[in-house]
Amino acid sequence: MQVMKVAILIAITVFGLLAFLPRPVPQLQLALVDHSGNRQDLGSVPISTFAPRISPDGRQVIFDTEDRDPAVWIADFPTLKSMRRLSGIAQYPMWSADGQRIFFIGIHNGQQALYWRRADGTGESELLTDPARAPEHWLIKTQGITFITLNNGDYDVWQYSLREKKAQPLVQLAGSSQHSSRVSPDERWLAYVSDETGRFEIYVQPLPLTGSKFQITKEGGEHPVWSPDGRELYYNRKDRLFSIAIKAEPALSWAAPTPLPVTGFIQDIGRRQFDITPDGKQFLMLFPPR
Repeated sequence: MQVMKVAILIAITVFGLLAFLPRPVPQLQLALVDHSGNRQDLGSVPISTFAPRISPDGRQVIFDTEDRDPAVWIADFPTLKSMRRLSGIAQYPMWSADGQRIFFIGIHNGQQALYWRRADGTGESELLTDPARAPEHWLIKTQGITFITLNNGDYDVWQYSLREKKAQPLVQLAGSSQHSSRVSPDERWLAYVSDETGRFEIYVQPLPLTGSKFQITKEGGEHPVWSPDGRELYYNRKDRLFSIAIKAEPALSWAAPTPLPVTGFIQDIGRRQFDITPDGKQFLMLFPPR
């Protein structure tokens, strides 16, 4: 007899007492999906799992949960074994380029702030800057990161220099939100999203900034991710993935978006919920319970 997949709360009367079998807590499915839409389920993770990120060497994964309080977790990848908690209250983790440290958001003086800590859990967490909303991308050459701030309902993209220990605005436009910053592998181009037209579209600007700005999508787009060779941008529109071929020489140019047969994953308008493997062949995604 096939076991029913949907859990049912069962009341049983025993010696005049009513005992209850608790409803199992649903879990999300973490999976790898290739460009053709083939899905490899890796296992179940807590229902509150948010924004998994693969380590640069492809051997670990980090994510945060809010089961009781915000916490960052590290697990072996892709087995999901040896799961451990990084620190106390923490959210929105991001790997450093060498995989030795993890950036995350904690609380300092009652507000969200940017910290980092060794990935092996040794040492103390170090405050970098505040206020800060979420780290987004590491810049190897300039030894800094992009992160977002939230002010009066608007998100802006900032950068923090580890050399100068200083934060400053990078993309800021009053009356609209900019977020989901991602730097090309050669660190010459910054991709991000902005709703300055009334809906989120993907834009690219040169680094260092020159004042030039290119709108890459016209029908909506969010959460851009560069391919490892820098020749494609992947992004989502709701729960479908798209790709755009990009050429940087002799001048920046791009092709029309191509929808990929990758759909049904969990993604809202907030932080990017999917990641790309270091070799660029698969995407790490969250799916609803089966």
